[in-house]
Amino acid sequence: MERPTTFPRMEDVYETYFPVVYNYVYYKLLNRENTEDIVSQVFLKIVQHLHRYDPAKASLRTWLLRVADHALIDFYRRQKPTVSYNDVETGLANTLCVGFEEEYARILSPERRMVLEALRTLPERDRTFLYYRYFLGITNREIALRMQMNENTVSAIMARARKKLKDILKDEI
Repeated sequence: MERPTTFPRMEDVYETYFPVVYNYVYYKLLNRENTEDIVSQVFLKIVQHLHRYDPAKASLRTWLLRVADHALIDFYRRQKPTVSYNDVETGLANTLCVGFEEEYARILSPERRMVLEALRTLPERDRTFLYYRYFLGITNREIALRMQMNENTVSAIMARARKKLKDILKDEI
């Protein structure tokens, strides 16, 4: 299969995929400032390397999220001694800040705040699996392929993560 001679316009990529990339990074970090920094780095890399995108290898969304994964890895490497997933000093305010007005309005609900705080207490692995399933809508089979795991293992991890989240939320109510 030949590569296309025309590539997606950067403006279209940004308009279509900014919310996807932003939410992907945000739910990994649960920190607005770091999310904004990383998302800007991701789109800078995309501008520099969009000509390398090959639709025969992956969808544009998959390619963009892979660029975001690499930016997150770089972030973790740079911040490893100082970054904590449960950094209490960032407070609830950073957890509730998002870049979109309608999302901000939704996130202000007490139920949503409680869920975000409960997610913050889960290990990153559990958060990642829940994010893939419930925020990106990826099936367990697709998660298994992405994580190079057995689908039954993914189902078991998801069940345990949901139970942990349910227990945390039950304690909060």
